[in-house]
Amino acid sequence: MTRTRQDRRNDFKEFYNTAKPTYYSFRDSDPNAEKFERIYMLSVCPGSRGGGNNDRVVEIFWGKRPFETIMLGNSWKALTEYGATLLFECDDSGFVMISIYPAGTENKKPIESSISLRLWIDPIKLKDKSFLKKQWSDFMAYMECTSLDGNPTLWQRLRISYLRYFKHMVIENKWTPTKFSTLIEGVLKLVLSACLSGAVLIYFVNYVTKPKVTETEIQLKEVNKNLINVSDKLNEIAKNNSNLKNISITTDSIAKEAKEILKTIKKSNAK
Repeated sequence: MTRTRQDRRNDFKEFYNTAKPTYYSFRDSDPNAEKFERIYMLSVCPGSRGGGNNDRVVEIFWGKRPFETIMLGNSWKALTEYGATLLFECDDSGFVMISIYPAGTENKKPIESSISLRLWIDPIKLKDKSFLKKQWSDFMAYMECTSLDGNPTLWQRLRISYLRYFKHMVIENKWTPTKFSTLIEGVLKLVLSACLSGAVLIYFVNYVTKPKVTETEIQLKEVNKNLINVSDKLNEIAKNNSNLKNISITTDSIAKEAKEILKTIKKSNAK
């Protein structure tokens, strides 16, 4: 049965209503989340952190925390770090995009402002706890890799490297193609360029090395053909006349031998 836009909206609404207990349970069952909970504290906000009244958005994020105080002139300034964010957004058609945003400070942040984990998925997938747990794992790996006090495992580093290579990123407010697709496009262009260059080279070599037939050669071939025809006719005449059999006719001496044939024919008629 075909799912309608309203079906998708209803499924997202169900996720919207159950997001808090679901993600708080993930936090409680993840031993690596304990240190971040003490420092940043996890917030699950259906409706967004900006007032909680957007029924198309669910935000899960680690909060802010001061990490250092510096002297600026005659006053002190507290430097602040904000934690990573996991964002679910439902579009007009009821499909959902899932993104993660890195942790960072005013002076330290990754080149990307976000990574798109999933693009326009059917929200029926949000009913699957194992699917939601994967998004949590990506969220935690991103927090470990981008926060000041993160201590990512090798698996988490590899996971974020994979996401940065195979997923779309937003850089300088621009949604960019994946690095993998850019690499494939570059390889295809290189292959096509090589093939085209090879074809042009083969054509050029064939064109340069192909024997060229001049107008003079064409005329000489035509003359030679006519001489051969004349020679054949004369030989045929000689064969039909017993007195002419001993005369050899070639294209090189047609004029001379033609005279000899005429003399022989006259003598034969005179008898």
